[in-house]
Amino acid sequence: MKNLFIHLRLHSNFSLAEGMLSFDDLSNFCVKNNQPAIAITDTNNLFGALEFSLKMISCGIQPIIGIQINISLNGKDNKDTGEVVLLAKNEIGYKNLLFLTNVFSSNENNEKFISGIELEKHKDGLLLLTGGIENGFLAKPASLNNTKLVRERLKYLKNIFNENLYVELQRHGIKTQLVAEKILIDLACEFDLPLVATNDCFFQNENKFESHQVLTCIDKGLTISSDKRRILTKQHYLKDPEKMIFLFKDIPEAIENTVLIAKRCSFYLKTRNPILPKYPGLQNISEADHLSKISYKGLNDRLDLSTNKFSDYERNNYKTRLEKELKIINEMGFAGYFLIVYDFIKWSKENKIPVGPGRGSGAGSIVAWSLSITDLDPIRWGLLFERFLNPERISMPDFDIDFCQDRREEVIEYVRNRYGKDKVAQIITFGSLQAKAAIRDVGRVLEMPYGQVDKIAKLIPFIPSKPISIQEAIDTNEILQNEIAENEQVQTLIDTAINVEGLNRHASTHAAGLVIGDKPLHEILPLYKFSEDEIPATQFNMKFVEKAGLVKFDFLGLKTLTVLSKAEALIKVKDKNFDLSKIPLNDKKTYEMLSTGSTTGIFQLESAGMKDVLIGLKPDRFEDIIAVVSLYRPGPMENIPSYINRKHGKENIVYMHSSLETILEETYGIFIYQEQVLRAAQILADFSLGKADILRRAMGKKDKNEMSEQKKSFLDGTKERGISREKANEIFDQIAAFAGYGFNKSHAAAYALIAYQTAWIKTNYIYEFFVSMMTLENNNTDKLSLFVEDAKKIGLKILQPCINKSSFEFLIEDVSSSEFGIRYSLSSIKNVGTDAVKNIVQIREKDGEFKNIDDFLNRVPYSLITKKSIESLIKSGAFDKIEPNRNKLFRSIDLMLNYSHSIEKEKSSYQSNLFNNNDSNKLPINLQDTTKWSFQEAINNEFSSLGLYLSAHPLDSYSNILSKINVTKSMEILNEPDKYFKKNVKLCGLIFNIQKKQSPRGRWVSIQLNDLSGSVDINIYSDVLIKYEDYLIEKNLILIDAEIKNENNQINRIVAKRIYSLNDYISENKYNITLFTNSNKHLDKLVPLLGILEVGSSNILISCSNKERQVEIKIKENIKLSSKFINDLSTISGIDHIRFS
Repeated sequence: MKNLFIHLRLHSNFSLAEGMLSFDDLSNFCVKNNQPAIAITDTNNLFGALEFSLKMISCGIQPIIGIQINISLNGKDNKDTGEVVLLAKNEIGYKNLLFLTNVFSSNENNEKFISGIELEKHKDGLLLLTGGIENGFLAKPASLNNTKLVRERLKYLKNIFNENLYVELQRHGIKTQLVAEKILIDLACEFDLPLVATNDCFFQNENKFESHQVLTCIDKGLTISSDKRRILTKQHYLKDPEKMIFLFKDIPEAIENTVLIAKRCSFYLKTRNPILPKYPGLQNISEADHLSKISYKGLNDRLDLSTNKFSDYERNNYKTRLEKELKIINEMGFAGYFLIVYDFIKWSKENKIPVGPGRGSGAGSIVAWSLSITDLDPIRWGLLFERFLNPERISMPDFDIDFCQDRREEVIEYVRNRYGKDKVAQIITFGSLQAKAAIRDVGRVLEMPYGQVDKIAKLIPFIPSKPISIQEAIDTNEILQNEIAENEQVQTLIDTAINVEGLNRHASTHAAGLVIGDKPLHEILPLYKFSEDEIPATQFNMKFVEKAGLVKFDFLGLKTLTVLSKAEALIKVKDKNFDLSKIPLNDKKTYEMLSTGSTTGIFQLESAGMKDVLIGLKPDRFEDIIAVVSLYRPGPMENIPSYINRKHGKENIVYMHSSLETILEETYGIFIYQEQVLRAAQILADFSLGKADILRRAMGKKDKNEMSEQKKSFLDGTKERGISREKANEIFDQIAAFAGYGFNKSHAAAYALIAYQTAWIKTNYIYEFFVSMMTLENNNTDKLSLFVEDAKKIGLKILQPCINKSSFEFLIEDVSSSEFGIRYSLSSIKNVGTDAVKNIVQIREKDGEFKNIDDFLNRVPYSLITKKSIESLIKSGAFDKIEPNRNKLFRSIDLMLNYSHSIEKEKSSYQSNLFNNNDSNKLPINLQDTTKWSFQEAINNEFSSLGLYLSAHPLDSYSNILSKINVTKSMEILNEPDKYFKKNVKLCGLIFNIQKKQSPRGRWVSIQLNDLSGSVDINIYSDVLIKYEDYLIEKNLILIDAEIKNENNQINRIVAKRIYSLNDYISENKYNITLFTNSNKHLDKLVPLLGILEVGSSNILISCSNKERQVEIKIKENIKLSSKFINDLSTISGIDHIRFS
């Protein structure tokens, strides 16, 4: 015992942005130093308790579960607060730790603490260590020489904990520790209390000290030079037992007591088998029998209501499959799970909450289909139950359920009320410092120049599906290696970033997961509250929640379901019997639309690459949609060309073995789905589907030992089927290569169904589609811009926002007896809130349309309008119907606001408005009369208020010239990639979304070019970028000579070869310019501009119009247009628009 020391206070990686110790670090330390036990005491949490226990037990080490926690005697504030360590002696102590972590209070500094009252109530089974000098309940006042307070607190603690109280001593070389130590030892003797030595460990060794200092600054937003940062010492590391024994050689009792404490703490956490809550409401019937009863009824209803007529033989196949599945489900004890999912989905559908068709492997269950948990017939679409629930590999079933995004919370609230709010919790997740973020955060803390840090961070590749570590990036990037070698500061940056990379930084909740317990959850595991209003979260993450015996249920919010729900409601206005679930899956028009790549807004199918694939594929059956959803991913994507070519007879269909034709015919001989792997193993090697699923998993994990065992079994099975060993080896290797990235067909089929439904509505009810989609993206101008472009390309009318016609949603509006338009939403105008719009619409619906601006100001309360909102409404054209001169209103905003305010004050004082005597619809002061905005001013202001060009586009003035110089529209390239393959084209548009990038071959830029038909992405590589970078300014009008590169109908790359300023191009060529105006006011500003033009071959004309006639006059001839002159014209009020010819 004399040669032993046990660490009883240390902060793991779960002491967020504070601890750096991983459980691997701890287990390796214990093994290396023959340390039989070790404690974990993270700050205010038990996040790692189960993981820590399992890891230590697996290494033959005794885990001690504890927590560092603040206690407050008065239970009100931080004046009487300090930290202590609580260690669980036994299960009772652990249960009390669970309770205490669930009853935190917060002081004015938002620091958590537990009250002395709660501590007294829940002391059983706990040991208490009295804390260190930084903020210890005893040591802090002791370090300040406040013996009186220390004595009071120690007396208080002894009354509660008695023999379970230890006075804690720490030696980190801090002077105040010496002051504290004398007082603590004296009082420990006075109260006859044992001493214990701890080291308060935060990092692995002394070399990690600087990195730890940086870590503590990251979370607080501080820099290394800040005087507000937390200061520890190099001694706060995980010290060897020998060093701790030597450090406290004068107080051997303090060392020996660490071992005694370890012996007293005999409790550790174990895994538990899944425990499901009881399905409520059953009487005189078991869960298994009830599941069977409702499943058979549900199956019969499905078959009877289907548009397909099933023969007796087919019905028998369905019932045989159902019987088989029910037997497996009941034998595995999962009847309750199915009933719980069935219950909340049934409630959702009864309450008109849209529910997805099912996703993940659950769609392979005919029980789930019978219960309407899923909506895809698994037999019709070849989906396998064993992929979901494998009787030969016991694991929990896992339904992923999509709900309408707007109403998902209602379902969760139903579940909480149904099973008890104390039995339902969210699942915690931990955000860690990834490579790029680690470099940026460390660079900020070290006060390095942003540009330098940004340059280094950009050298780390960003691959979401397989994140690259900093070290992996260094190993493969010569530029990064050189930066480190040549700059000591960069070396420090990288070394520090590597040390903090991967550490937990913050906690949040799983996007969809909930757990439901069979008893109050705080009796099972620790809970965490982000706020008093939120549903609590488990302190264990998803992996360890399941090991703790809780079952996860996924409640996902899917925006597309909200779109479909809204569209369905709009369609029912025309056809009250419409049911989206009953649309045919063989609609020719829908497949024709998909084949054109016009899939903007279509779930899963709207990316540029996917559009290209669809154009090449020309899908004509639902199976093609399932296939393309599965193939369009890294890995399987390389099979897309073969799938397309085989479908259209350009490539022979080849099967690995003739017996596989039945399962691969659907996909033209190509393995696409995991289910095909299972069926292949069944056919070729006589595997059960359960055993085949184990084979698939082994192939996916690429575990050599398991793969070797599985391969032997596979080869033995193929031998029995008469397949040669050479051929069997070849087949196994090919299947294994595929299985690593094969897709779950059940999941793909469910998502393909949502994609098809979206496409069907876009094809057959296009106005309802766009109105629903645009309403949902009300505040997303990037998305709205895409939809406006797409709608205009199709030929739909988008009507500008109107104070008398628009609502807080987009609307379908009758334009004429046979024509419709989409009325733009007022809520989508910047600075105009949805609540204000709802109130304005309510006023309009109650008392009629606004007659003029005076009427608007009289009826709309001052509280609903602001200067910014009025500005945006004017700029967007929302007032055009009651005052067409936007500039007139814009210049009178202050007058309008003052008038509105005066009305508000008079109404509030119950006085009659002085201006309401004769004419209630007249402002007391006339609006300032002025010339209308020029065309360019009007559309620029429109853009600033809407975030997109709606009524007109800056290129409208140039349309004649663009046709003369053979400019290609962006949509023509996107729609017909083969036509432009390897062709040179001329493109013209405005620059948006400039993205600077770096590759081993140098700098390059990607821009989005917006033209009259839509937008395309253009790559500008380093050789071209050097020459034309000055032109790359947001909203610049440019001409581009480009080459189209296309690879197998998958990826269109438009590569710039030359770039021109559009106005420079016009000025260098002999084009005429016509200025359109309705007034000669302000045209005097044109005179000085004309006077400085050089001699050339262009003419300037003015076209004037009034109600009676239009006159065109040549005002200047034989001049040379300049880019500056063209730009200056847009600033002249009175010029409505310009046309080049």
